[in-house]
Order: sequence, then structure tokens, then C-alpha cells
Amino acid sequence: MINKIYYSFFCSLLAMVLLGTTSCKTKKAVQITQPETVKGDQDAVAIDNSYFFNNVIANKSNFEQFSFNAEADFKDNKQSATINIEVMVKKGQYVFLSAKALGFVNVARIMVQTDSIRILDLINRRYVSASYAYMKQFTNAAIGFEQIQNLAMGNAIFDPKAGVTQIDSLGEFLVLLLDMGKTKQKASYSKDLKTQSVLLTEQGKSTEMQVSFRDRRSIDGYSYPYSILINIQGEKNMECQFSISNFATSLKKEPQFVVPKSYKVQVF
Repeated sequence: MINKIYYSFFCSLLAMVLLGTTSCKTKKAVQITQPETVKGDQDAVAIDNSYFFNNVIANKSNFEQFSFNAEADFKDNKQSATINIEVMVKKGQYVFLSAKALGFVNVARIMVQTDSIRILDLINRRYVSASYAYMKQFTNAAIGFEQIQNLAMGNAIFDPKAGVTQIDSLGEFLVLLLDMGKTKQKASYSKDLKTQSVLLTEQGKSTEMQVSFRDRRSIDGYSYPYSILINIQGEKNMECQFSISNFATSLKKEPQFVVPKSYKVQVF
């Protein structure tokens, strides 16, 4: 039973990565001012929107490196479990996750790099390596390293782009609707342009992923959510609540990712 629960959690982490899933401090926030629409002058509107979207992008969390621990409460249609997660991120290089059960039982390690996603399934003694091209079999979303890095940093998965992004509002929040054809993203931002939630949907598929960033805190000038909720709705519903602690803007060590010779290897 314990094997099935933790293996299911491992699979959900991979699903989140597939669907998702800096000494440069967070830049000073700007005031939200929606660009004025000039009737009959689409070029002027496009220029205004582009300037505004650049401000949104400039206010993303953009750490060079960081690490944290998290208690992850996972549940799906049949079971639930609490897993301890260690996360290490180095901008432009990797996003690393190490999962443990009961605080000491190694479950899985995931190394996301610019060219691949590599997984050590420590429960079933298996190593999986997949390219981003392979992900196209599972999702229409143009998921690459940048999108996974955005998610890890507490940002919207995709950046807004002029011409395909509509500006809306929802109460005190700014809402940006990004239309990428078969994939659509609805991202809400606070007044200081910090991402509050992201909804990713795909045309023709019943699966959607929603990410909520809560309890944002400022540490040495940086902003990061201390609570992250990832909810996947589809054929199999999955939810994972990350409660974050020990956030640091430096890495005391490099992640360990060594494939034992006895492990079954799968390369996609």
C-alpha cells in the first residue's frame, strides 16, 4: 500500500511538470495602468499593450538561485499522502526536486534541465529521461524549461505577449488572457504585478491545471509564495498543497543525481 501511495505521488509530480509542471533582486513594482484603447488605431493599442506587458515581465520573481523545503500534502481520487520535498533552482540551468516519505524514505528525484527532464523513481528502481519534444505526445502546450522555471519561481507559466493577450480585471486583480491557439492561459496578478494564480487549459481536452500562489513574503528584497496549491482536473483529479519553509536565496550544495547501474533505464 505504501508503495502505491508514494508511487502515485511521484506520478503526479511528473504530471505537474508535463502540464506545467538571481543576485538580481525583484524589481520595483509599477502601478497598474491599463493602456487606453484608441478606436481605429490598432498600432497604437499594440504599442501600449507591449509596453505594459514588458512591465509585467520585468516584475517577475527572477532569482539567480534559491532553495527551500516543503511539506507536500497530496491527494487524488483514491488516496492521500504527505511528502517532504527539497527544491533547488539555479536560473537557466536546472530545477531539482527530491521527495522523501516519513522524512527519511527516499521516493524520487526529478532533475529538470534545459534539454530534458530526468527522473529517478527510487521506489521502483527506475530511471526515466525524456526530451521536451516527447512531451508533445501529452500536451499541446509549448512547455519547455523556461515554463517550468517560471512555475518554480512563482510566476505565470507563460509570459504575456502583445497581439495574443487580452487585458481584463477581476475585482482588485489584473487578469491577462493569453491565447496560444490550442492552449490558453488565464493569469491573475496583484496590484504590484505579482502572480496570484494561473489556469492552463487545452482545446479539445478535459484536463486543466490551476496553480495558486499564496502567502507571498519578502526576504532580503525577494518575493516568494510560501504556499503553492497545484490542482489538476481531468480523467484523474490530483491536488498538491506545498507549505514552504527554509527559503534561501543561495545554494549550500549542488543537487545529487546519480543513476545506479542496477536501475531500469527508459529514454524517450
